[in-house]
Amino acid sequence: MSLKHKIRVCIKKPPCTRRGGTARCYDGRVVKKYTDEEYAALLPKKQVGTAVLFFNSKNELLVVKPDYREEWLVPGGAADEDESPLHCALRETEEEIGLKMTTLQLVGIYFAHKNGVYTDSLKFVFYGGILTEDQIASIKLDTEELEEYTFMPLENALPLLSPSLQKCVPKSVEAIKTNAVVYVE
Repeated sequence: MSLKHKIRVCIKKPPCTRRGGTARCYDGRVVKKYTDEEYAALLPKKQVGTAVLFFNSKNELLVVKPDYREEWLVPGGAADEDESPLHCALRETEEEIGLKMTTLQLVGIYFAHKNGVYTDSLKFVFYGGILTEDQIASIKLDTEELEEYTFMPLENALPLLSPSLQKCVPKSVEAIKTNAVVYVE
């Protein structure tokens, strides 16, 4: 094993610390001094995304059908570089369904492990509220990526959703009811 590899393995262990550009191993040995740029290059990269839960007056969930996959989704998507999860959720809501929201409530955080070519990720789940009839009438789909939308009871929507949404949506809905935030893996 090369020294470079040993350093990387040591740095990735949870007990390792970094103080003032110095990486220390769990036993206190100084492993290597890094510039901020060198250290930043060693850090793992995570994809950040959002999902926004909207309901109608019948308590049915708004779901959207993308044209690039079989499963249905809820409005949301991947955060751009240096974009906060909240800003991403607001932007994606406006881009995907044409609704300009000013507030959303965080109700869940979902962690997904690495899957094939995709890195591990964090998805922030927000509650957009109960849409009025006027808001529903003003929905305009982004036809470059979405084919249709509909509202349906949660129990009917869940089997149609992506596996990650099947895991986090029910717990996020419960969090809405209790005014809490849930963490789901």
